[in-house]
Amino acid sequence: MKKFIVLLPVFILYISVFRFIYLENGLTVIINVMLPVFMGIIIATLLNPFLVYLQKRLKIKNRYLAIFLTFLFIILIIAVIVTIITPNITKSIKHLIKDIPVLFYKAESYISDFGDKNSILKSYLVEITYKFSSVMSSLLNFAIEKVINIFAAIGNLLLSVIISIYILYDKEKIEKWLFKLFHTLFGKKVASEIFKIIHSLYDNISSYITGKIIASLITGFLVYIGSKYIIKNPYPVIDGLMIGTANIIPYFGTLIGGIPVLIINILHNPQKGFLMLIYILIVQQIDNLIIDPHILSSKLAIKPIIIIISIIIGGGLFGAVGLFLATPVASLIKQFIDAYMNYKLAEKSTHYLNKN
Repeated sequence: MKKFIVLLPVFILYISVFRFIYLENGLTVIINVMLPVFMGIIIATLLNPFLVYLQKRLKIKNRYLAIFLTFLFIILIIAVIVTIITPNITKSIKHLIKDIPVLFYKAESYISDFGDKNSILKSYLVEITYKFSSVMSSLLNFAIEKVINIFAAIGNLLLSVIISIYILYDKEKIEKWLFKLFHTLFGKKVASEIFKIIHSLYDNISSYITGKIIASLITGFLVYIGSKYIIKNPYPVIDGLMIGTANIIPYFGTLIGGIPVLIINILHNPQKGFLMLIYILIVQQIDNLIIDPHILSSKLAIKPIIIIISIIIGGGLFGAVGLFLATPVASLIKQFIDAYMNYKLAEKSTHYLNKN
């Protein structure tokens, strides 16, 4: 009877999940509903090392006070960064919006000239131009829709923060409850192994995410410096921001962020655009060979082919969020598979020894 009571919530969860999956867009509904919970867990994971350091360093016994100081420190950092960067971003965006008609005119001229010289491709280029205009209109409508939904996004963010606060406050109790649940379902030995994996993954993934954010900030800053002072492009802040943000994606990030940067700069000045291409390739090599190895130190210990496959699958199924989280999730799955294989092999070895 006791096992039935414990398994009943798991069974209800199982039925609920599959009920939504078999509905139209059921998986999307589940992800949207659970998004504040996932974000709360991520925020708590990122802030926990700083919270632990703060409590040990300042000897703060009150957990709520330590959490308050942690969030206050993060908010102050964000406020300082926004205060410094926002004027430059606003200036670059205004400059870009002002130049958009000229850039479109140049793009149309390049396409027309290329089409006149290559009559076979002319009809295709016209169609591409039309589709590109349609895509830009769709992006504008998408941006307007997102602005309208900004209050929903703020609500989700506040909910995520509240969830992260409760996770940080009750983290020991949550861990004990989960251990008790796994102990009941799978036995003490398996539960202990699962928690060893979870602790190892927590250390590795939190270090990886923090390290990748630092590496991306350095990469974005290098692009900004090169764009503003070496090549003297008109939109250095946008260049650094795009490539720095996209660089969170392993291997392909710099290239993904570099494509729109190159298109804008080539349309503005082809020579500077070509120099920017060379500079981005140099920065990518610096990032891959120097920055990432020193900061990340191969924390996740997974092969490049697994990372590439996980990025393709994550991006295809979950879009931008899937691209960002693909590598940590792939590491999580790999660790559980490795642990399961080691457990089974040890079980077979024990059975073989007992038999002989």
